[in-house]
Amino acid sequence: EWWNDEELKALSARVVRALPNEVLAHTMRARVLSLQSNAWKPGPRSAAEVREAAAHFERAAALSNAPVAKAGFAGLAEMCRGIPSKAAAMSTARSASARV
Repeated sequence: EWWNDEELKALSARVVRALPNEVLAHTMRARVLSLQSNAWKPGPRSAAEVREAAAHFERAAALSNAPVAKAGFAGLAEMCRGIPSKAAAMSTARSASARV
């Protein structure tokens, strides 16, 4: 089945390359990388992938003409930027509690 995580990551990258100035292309890529869908079983994401998702949400905001959409995409980008730092904080906390 093509509807799997790795194929969706690959497909979304191809879509952005083919349509670099389309809001929907960047939104698709961002949603795949940021786990913003329940349509498939996603694998884990690296901090770099989540940062890339934030960049695609920011690009979607920049390309959008609708103020509400711009604000929504900007909010999703901000959320993505917070994920790696939260994960790092949780990892640090787990390491500290393991030493106790």
